[in-house]
Amino acid sequence: MNTGDDPREQSHVLYNDDGEEIEDPTFRWMASKILIGVNTKKPSLEAFDEKITFLNSIKHDIAGMKTVIDIGWLRVHATPFIKQL
Repeated sequence: MNTGDDPREQSHVLYNDDGEEIEDPTFRWMASKILIGVNTKKPSLEAFDEKITFLNSIKHDIAGMKTVIDIGWLRVHATPFIKQL
């Protein structure tokens, strides 16, 4: 979410009766009142797809974990931990 364009940083224009572009003051006013602390950046489709691929690889790694692990004389049941992941 930290990548991409922030609409608050872009120019928002209206067209007056003569067809000239003027900056939209209502958007700036609304953004300064409502969007305080809100992440409004929209990542690109490529960045989104890359993150989904990364999360799917983590899901695959978790699914491949052993549920019972013997460490020396200690037997660890990892099923609750794997379910939490």
